[in-house]
Amino acid sequence: LLEQAGAAERGGDLPAAITLLKQAAVLDPSHQRSASELKRVQADYQQSQFNEAMTAGYAAMDAGQFDAARKAFRRAAQLQSGSSEAASALQEVEAAATAHRLAGLQSDGARDEQAEQWQQAVSAYEQAQKIDPNVMFAREGLARSRDRARLDKQFRAAIDEPQRLSDAAVAQATAQMLALAQKISPRGPVLESQIRQLEKLLQQANTPIGLTLRSDGQTDVVIYKVAKLGKFEQTDVSVKPGTYVAVGSRMGYRDVRVEFTVKPDGPPPQVTVACTEAI
Repeated sequence: LLEQAGAAERGGDLPAAITLLKQAAVLDPSHQRSASELKRVQADYQQSQFNEAMTAGYAAMDAGQFDAARKAFRRAAQLQSGSSEAASALQEVEAAATAHRLAGLQSDGARDEQAEQWQQAVSAYEQAQKIDPNVMFAREGLARSRDRARLDKQFRAAIDEPQRLSDAAVAQATAQMLALAQKISPRGPVLESQIRQLEKLLQQANTPIGLTLRSDGQTDVVIYKVAKLGKFEQTDVSVKPGTYVAVGSRMGYRDVRVEFTVKPDGPPPQVTVACTEAI
């Protein structure tokens, strides 16, 4: 059995050699050579397994397969309890995985900035800061992206709800925002398009539109926040796009209230204001 075990060892089949040496030790427990050979071959086999696990771990780490690398290095640590080599390798894989994740977030942030996807860029840089609060690219990226994300959100809201521009305060704030955006250089195609759209919307919001109001010649008519028109049968007025309320009053008749909307890109509404219900 000892000779067979030696042949198996020379052939590289250490598990077979261990099995044969165990059999020899059972047959002759007092045979010291069997016990010493078994101990030696078991140690060699354990070292071989350790080396294989370490090699597999570094190969996986080089390939960016960090979970597989962790698994291999943990197996190596189990094979050699207290191994400084395995402990160091586990620290290396954690550092490599962190660096890989940060590099990916840096790439994501840069790509999102290039595409003018500012909120996504903010998200990428914030994730990077959670991993490492001191990483410089995330700090600088957030300084660039947060203001642009805020501006982009404001632009989208103004473009999606142009009717709000009929409010003078909103129109003034929007004009200030537009002036700020026009100073940005260089500007990407998304911002350029937003600027053009908002310039057009502001121009439309500030361009009066003529419309004809009809009444009965006996009703006093007022358009709130515009003018007192008095009595008329037909009159022309010019107002900026927006929603208005006209109120008619006549002695002995119930007041009438007419709400109408003037759109910048459509025909003016037909508005008639006349008190017809006697009290």
